[in-house]
Amino acid sequence: MLMRYQPEIATAFSAKRTRDKQRCPPVYDRRVLGQPNAMGYGGNLRTGDSESLDSRTTLAVATFLALSLYNVIELNVIILAVFKRRKGLYFWSFVAASNGIAPHSVGFLLKNIIFSEDVGLYITFVALGWVPMVTGQSLVLYSRLHLILWNQLCLRFILAMIVINAVVLHVPIIILMYGANTSNSNDWVHPYRIYEKIQVTVFFLQEVIISGIYIKTCFSFFNVQDSLHGNAIRKMRRHLLLVNVFIILLDIPILCLEYTDFYDLQTAYKAFVYSVKLKMEFRILNKLVEMARGGRDAGYGNPFHDDADLSIQNIPPR
Repeated sequence: MLMRYQPEIATAFSAKRTRDKQRCPPVYDRRVLGQPNAMGYGGNLRTGDSESLDSRTTLAVATFLALSLYNVIELNVIILAVFKRRKGLYFWSFVAASNGIAPHSVGFLLKNIIFSEDVGLYITFVALGWVPMVTGQSLVLYSRLHLILWNQLCLRFILAMIVINAVVLHVPIIILMYGANTSNSNDWVHPYRIYEKIQVTVFFLQEVIISGIYIKTCFSFFNVQDSLHGNAIRKMRRHLLLVNVFIILLDIPILCLEYTDFYDLQTAYKAFVYSVKLKMEFRILNKLVEMARGGRDAGYGNPFHDDADLSIQNIPPR
């Protein structure tokens, strides 16, 4: 008799298990994170889309983010100590780029290290920090280029490129980021991953273009000044070129990590690199200021663009 009712019993148990799964939402391990995006998609708990993060990656991520936050503190101390006149595009873009790193890093700490359940909170931190960190860095480069470049058409082109890229890349990514992390559907994830690789690449090329124009301008600008200042200018030109090349090289691993799908390392390393680039920016600024002071002391006047927002007047005299 028991054998006769066995199929019905198995069917009843199967139906019960199905009902239990529907009533109880799946529990996902908060230690798992997704891959690969640039701006915060790390696995959607509503859809169960997640990937594991090993302990070595966690340690590397925590180290990069901690160093980024330390550099932010140091950058703010330098800004307060160096800039006496706190105005102009160079100053405010420097402040925005430096302080954008902090919320960006905190957002990823909440997400990747603390495993916050509040998805909206860490996405908002990441988004609020990402915009000034990335576009602010480009404006810093533009302001510095404005110091030695007299070609107004070229300067307007660079500024227009920065503004257009900021609108075209920041706004869609932020929308897709919220959708990929908070939606009940994974329909947001695929376009987000594609567009994120686009924005990482375009912002990289934007900074390379600005730095490339700066390096090219350095050759012509310092060739003119060479006849006035001699060996000091040649050494300074060599130093500035090496620093700019080094800054470009720092960005290459961001692309490599992005396209090899090391999402967690890429986002943490990016924050660290942007903080290092801003610290290197002060080395460049100091060299330019030394040359301007040397020109004034020798009676040649200020060799830089008179209308430059990156004003030597921001730096106190020795």
